[in-house]
Amino acid sequence: MDKSLAVITETLNGELTPASLECVEEGREVADRLGVRVRAILCGSEVARLAETLAAHGADAVTVVEHEALAQFSADGWLQALAPVLRALQPTLLLAPDSGQMRAWLPRLAARWHLPLVGCCIRVNVIGDGYPEIIRNTYGGACQERLVWPYATLVCALLIPGVRGAGAPRRDRTAAIDVLRPELDQTRFRDRTLRTLPADPRTVDLSEAERIISGGFGAGGPSGMALLQRLAEQMGAALGGTRVAADRGWLEVQRFIGSTGKIVAPKLYIAFGVSGAGQHLAGVTDAEWVVAVNNDRTAPMLKRADLAVVGDMHEILPLLLDKLQALAAAHSPDPAAPASPDPIRPVPVAAEPVSAPTVELYP
Repeated sequence: MDKSLAVITETLNGELTPASLECVEEGREVADRLGVRVRAILCGSEVARLAETLAAHGADAVTVVEHEALAQFSADGWLQALAPVLRALQPTLLLAPDSGQMRAWLPRLAARWHLPLVGCCIRVNVIGDGYPEIIRNTYGGACQERLVWPYATLVCALLIPGVRGAGAPRRDRTAAIDVLRPELDQTRFRDRTLRTLPADPRTVDLSEAERIISGGFGAGGPSGMALLQRLAEQMGAALGGTRVAADRGWLEVQRFIGSTGKIVAPKLYIAFGVSGAGQHLAGVTDAEWVVAVNNDRTAPMLKRADLAVVGDMHEILPLLLDKLQALAAAHSPDPAAPASPDPIRPVPVAAEPVSAPTVELYP
């Protein structure tokens, strides 16, 4: 079998996770330097249809491991199913998302095979004649560590979700697809996933959030952050912020965004009172849509935004909350019961004129 770089992928609700696509694209860049192929490994039940997506993001070959017992995640099940596949493949490097599922079974495989396993990775590289080089966050993201291994050492690297973002797929790419159906002993499964609960926006890790409401120094203090928390709850979003807000105690330390904090890639990012320091902007590079509200029209955050609003957030926020609550009540099947907005689609804001402070909008 040709030398390959292996990427272990995972699914959620029947679709590939963005973190899996990031790993495939990271693997593509590393494999090009090594002169090897990218082989994506997809584990589950009835997931072969997703192989084309992996090819579009850079996989040269896809090994699909299917079994009805793998429909729901089991650490024992994945270990049984994938250990023989990886032993036969003998990859030059192993990449996977730094997720709860991977952390449940890959450390056990690494311990059995006496392989180095590195978590919290932000970049994978190759130096010299093929020496693996990995950059990872340490001390909660306060520092970065550079690790290099001797040539021909198999290293397992877990890439932080959202650290690089997934690019647009190339539909003209194709891959060789192998489908394996292993015989698994389900009596040896000591863990089973009964069901998966939707994430609570208030506690979900920011790196996995689809919507984020963010506050900076312009929030003015705990009362301003409390207003942002209300907005986040109304929109089904997670609350984040800048390091300045966290250092002043307005925000939990683990929820500040930036190169030394959380790297995020939400579909919607709304920043209130965030000036846009370089280390903060580095944390939102891969956000799809950015909306910024700031009373300083020269703030770097406004230049990064797809929609920039020049105005006082303390005047705009109450009006926005009132509008959202009115819309939620209007669309509630029971007007007497408080309604929560659709957690997937952003709640539209009514366009009729309102008594509001003057603001400037510009792209």
